[in-house]
Amino acid sequence: MNHIIEKFGGAVGNLALRKPELAASILSRTYRVISWQAGNHPSEKRAASREYLQGVTAGLMADLLADPSESAVVNIFMPCEIFHAMGIPAMVPEGLSAYLVCTACEQPLLACAQECGASDTYCSYHRALLGAAESGMLKKPMIVASTTLACDANQLTFARLAQIWKVPRVQIDVPYDTGKDAVLYVEQQLRDMEKTLEEVSGRKMDPARLKEAVWRSCEAQEDFREYMRLRPAVHLPETFTPELLCDINQHVYLGSTESLGFTRRLLSDVKNAPGIGSRKKIVWMHTLPNWQDSLMNIFQGADNDRVEIVASDLAFSGLTPMDPDRPYESMARRLVEDSFNGPGSRRIAAALAVAQQMEADGIVIFAQWGCRQTQGLAVEAKRVFEENGFPTLILDGDGADRTNGGAGQIVTRADAFVEQLEGAGDIA
Repeated sequence: MNHIIEKFGGAVGNLALRKPELAASILSRTYRVISWQAGNHPSEKRAASREYLQGVTAGLMADLLADPSESAVVNIFMPCEIFHAMGIPAMVPEGLSAYLVCTACEQPLLACAQECGASDTYCSYHRALLGAAESGMLKKPMIVASTTLACDANQLTFARLAQIWKVPRVQIDVPYDTGKDAVLYVEQQLRDMEKTLEEVSGRKMDPARLKEAVWRSCEAQEDFREYMRLRPAVHLPETFTPELLCDINQHVYLGSTESLGFTRRLLSDVKNAPGIGSRKKIVWMHTLPNWQDSLMNIFQGADNDRVEIVASDLAFSGLTPMDPDRPYESMARRLVEDSFNGPGSRRIAAALAVAQQMEADGIVIFAQWGCRQTQGLAVEAKRVFEENGFPTLILDGDGADRTNGGAGQIVTRADAFVEQLEGAGDIA
């Protein structure tokens, strides 16, 4: 990471503990500049669609740090068409934490969360969010809302956030079962959440706007399916941050005009992209450590002619057909049928199917420190993938805490894995 960014981030992070409102203002202005730059002077090292999404997300982070009082804090799997239809911005911990770590200011916030009771074994994405709230840097939103899907930390984190901010909390319970009764059960909870939002915000839901939001989700999902069909043959210059934001787009942003704007640009990018050449194709499982430049240099980048990430399982986990005329049922079905729901075998099978579709050369499982679900299925996933002909690397690391993860060892193993794919070596 750039030395200047590290000094800036360290100063802002420490300031958050003493003058949290000033720290929030500085970060808000910083993210506003990033948003402006992505929109007006996009990097040629990233696809145009990714720069667009970077600008959208940075602008959202700037708004939420400046004044989150009319927004909602949600987890990544929350169906947000209801929020978009009511004009309520939604912020996800993984998004904010990714920006905090990219501006190198996460360490004091992680320490703050730990001092307030969060274990150092707790998910660092959630610890960073808790630190931002506990320190007072992130002011209270209108509401916090989460699902039980995939991440156990959601239930603890969002309960604590509601206590800190003294705001209403909604939790959508998602059963493991994928049958009709499960969909109806979740559908009713989404309808109840809408009523809560109406009470809290003083706004009434316009059914036509909700239908339009779900239509945009349908269109964005269809764009993404077509993108995935074309992706195996082409090269797109990427870095980990835009790939992580793509994961968020396929969940939290679905239903917004910005999400559809992104997928339309993404489809244009992939249709006009050059051939992938001899690059080895990787399917990535779980979140991406966007702070670790040395790892990004191995797997992605405009000048990388060895290997390329062609899919992330968080991005394709919820590709469920939706019907704008049945918005609540559609959102409920997307939750229930998400490949992250239920036993780990469902997620493994979904990743295997995409690896086959992408004609992947290998699979990387990033066992994010603090995520027990991914760590628990990693060994079984590796067995299944390799039995089906896909060399697999399990990387233990941390997506939002630069002090945790043994960067040197991770890079050594990742480089050895790429050499294995190229037929030049074996992985330990």
